[in-house]
Amino acid sequence: MKKISLFFILCIAAFTVKAQLFINNATFQIQTGATVIVQGDVTSNVDILGPGKVLLGGSANQNITMNGFTIPNLEINNAANATLLTNARIGSSMLFTNGKIIQGNFDMKIADVATITGGAAGKYFQISGTGQLIKELSANATAYELPVGEGTNYRPAYLTSSGTYTAAQFGVRVLAGSDANKPPMIASYLNTNWPVTKSGITGTASLSGQYIDPTDVSGTESNLVGYFKSGTDWSSIGETHNAATNQVGALVTAATGVVSGLNKFLAVGTRAFLQGSYVAGTGLMTDALRTLPFGPASSNANFPQDDPYRQALYSAAFPHVNNVAIETIPNAAVLDQAGTNDDIVDWVFLQLRNLAASPGNTIQQTRSALIQRDGDIVDIDGVSPVTFNGLAGLVDGNYIITVRHRNHLGLSYVQSAPKPLTESSSLAFTPAKVFDLRTEAQGNLFGLAAAHTTLAHPTLGNGTPNTVNVLWGGNANFNGNVRFSALSNDRDFILVTTLSNNPLTVISPIYSPADVNMNKVVRWSALNNDRDFLLINALGNNPLNVRTQAIPN
Repeated sequence: MKKISLFFILCIAAFTVKAQLFINNATFQIQTGATVIVQGDVTSNVDILGPGKVLLGGSANQNITMNGFTIPNLEINNAANATLLTNARIGSSMLFTNGKIIQGNFDMKIADVATITGGAAGKYFQISGTGQLIKELSANATAYELPVGEGTNYRPAYLTSSGTYTAAQFGVRVLAGSDANKPPMIASYLNTNWPVTKSGITGTASLSGQYIDPTDVSGTESNLVGYFKSGTDWSSIGETHNAATNQVGALVTAATGVVSGLNKFLAVGTRAFLQGSYVAGTGLMTDALRTLPFGPASSNANFPQDDPYRQALYSAAFPHVNNVAIETIPNAAVLDQAGTNDDIVDWVFLQLRNLAASPGNTIQQTRSALIQRDGDIVDIDGVSPVTFNGLAGLVDGNYIITVRHRNHLGLSYVQSAPKPLTESSSLAFTPAKVFDLRTEAQGNLFGLAAAHTTLAHPTLGNGTPNTVNVLWGGNANFNGNVRFSALSNDRDFILVTTLSNNPLTVISPIYSPADVNMNKVVRWSALNNDRDFLLINALGNNPLNVRTQAIPN
């Protein structure tokens, strides 16, 4: 293949290079009005000079090997595209007439004064690896179009910035698929996202991405808002969304992150202890239930893979509010977390209550979630804070939480003890935001002392020994009270309903509300039986005692 290697070329008209344009430590200058039409590859280890243009006009794919140096003005008119083999830079203008520039793992930089025109379907910087389209900045930008896409999908981004600039750069890529770290139960989201980087900007920068409708939309488009994710934290600060133009955007508040579209959500950190499985000596709950076979909640032989509170056995007592998406654990490995403190104990039922809504304590939404041995209540992935999703009125603000369980009495905060909630996921377990029912002062819990019990803990709580709040257990028939005698008592549910009135019967293994000590066995006699837990642990060995659930409305 022929190569041209020159020390100096002065072009005053169109000049066609039918083979490669190869510049090796030479001065190559294209004067005003001149165009070098290249039908082969472009290779240089120096900047191309002058105000003229390089036009990629081949009929087969052309390679660009600029080794990070600058082409002042570049046009592509090649349906077979061009491929970056090294980093490159545009000094003044980039024009897409036909075809794409495939970046692979290499960056294309756009000088601060440079323009890009002609971007559209089939004509853009194709992101196919780690390479970014990087805009250099020395002045404010307003909706500067960065024509990026992936595969055959054109998904441009628009940069707006304000402030001061010191060797400033803003980089963007675009990826197919939703962000892998989106909240696990998000209801509506985009199946595309724009990873970004920024440096040297003192002020603000925001990016808006244009998605393809309906291909990129999962769920309800009208519920989408713009989000920026930095690390594990999501923020909708400065968000924009426009279903008419198919765009979402957000402030880019960190050096690296991702812009995408999600429904508005709140990440809620909650902690609680269940009396039935709590062990005072360790300060942890037992996790016998998770060793049951992993499968559908419709079988009481399984640890439920899907939300048990939607089953007929429980659904009337645990009605979901504004939540039609069935919570489903993706796989059995979720139950066995890396730290034994974080192994999953059981499913719990949460009620998020909005203090701003009349009468001031309205259930905004319910969620079924998982509780770990140390009391952390997490989403279906076993680690993330629980998210409440997709409601128009779901905004940052003060909320309280109620924690309920299928054979325990619920426990709730009082209205005067709200927590400020935002979408920031990793921050949901920080002390200022977490609802820690284990250690909260009694005056901040609904129903005060009668609504829960306290048990010793090795390190948490106050006094000697340390004590923590624990949800009352023993509510085998999940009717909101724990009793051994009189009508609708839990004794009869265990002995008569579950064990067919035979005190010698043992059912094991089983996932049942009658298993009030949560050891996957229902029994009335012998060691570790449910009768003793009900009568002795829950009712203080007094068959006339009654524990009554105290939660708001």
